[in-house]
Amino acid sequence: MKIYLIANIITCIGALAGFIYGAVRFFRPRTAVYAQMITFAVGCMAFGRLYQMIRILTVGDFANRFHLGVLGVIGSLMFFFSANFGLMDGIADDGSKEFRKYRIIPLSVSVLTGVCYVLFFLFAGQPILVKIASLFISLLIVLASYYNLKHLIFPDVEYGVIRSLKAYNLLALIFELLCLMEMITVSREQAVGTLIIGILMGLILPAVIISVERGIRKWSI
Repeated sequence: MKIYLIANIITCIGALAGFIYGAVRFFRPRTAVYAQMITFAVGCMAFGRLYQMIRILTVGDFANRFHLGVLGVIGSLMFFFSANFGLMDGIADDGSKEFRKYRIIPLSVSVLTGVCYVLFFLFAGQPILVKIASLFISLLIVLASYYNLKHLIFPDVEYGVIRSLKAYNLLALIFELLCLMEMITVSREQAVGTLIIGILMGLILPAVIISVERGIRKWSI
């Protein structure tokens, strides 16, 4: 459990630092709602990991159990998905046949996520609540990663909106894949793998906020 605790502490520190920085920079009048949603995504991870830290210290029960800390991942992925779905995607994609390949290629992540869920959760000896929670998280990973990968490879549009956020979309995509990998390592009780993922998340989450800030700044350049 000590390794799991260290992994959660590292992720929590990185996420909390990113959330505080984002709140200072973006929670003010006439600031892009897009950046605020990304900040909330990072904040969800921070508070979710804080709960998991407390649970490990008090209960000691972490792996292969459904608990409220899972809601931190769910909330984070929902904000990442919501930020790109709708208006932001509509700016780039007008639905024409010209951009069809950019809608198809991101489906590769959906296939990967689905295969991983089937192999490691659906037919594995996991409690039913873990299977349900993992399914819901997998679906959110599919939705969020689809738009992050789509906008990462999509041609630029007027004012450089898509190009300026490519770094963000890459980091967000990596984070979402790390969420998938973390579900697998935790379910298999692979503490070292979970620690490595925790370190990477702790580095990526504050970088996500910085990349969004730099990207939005370029919109007016």
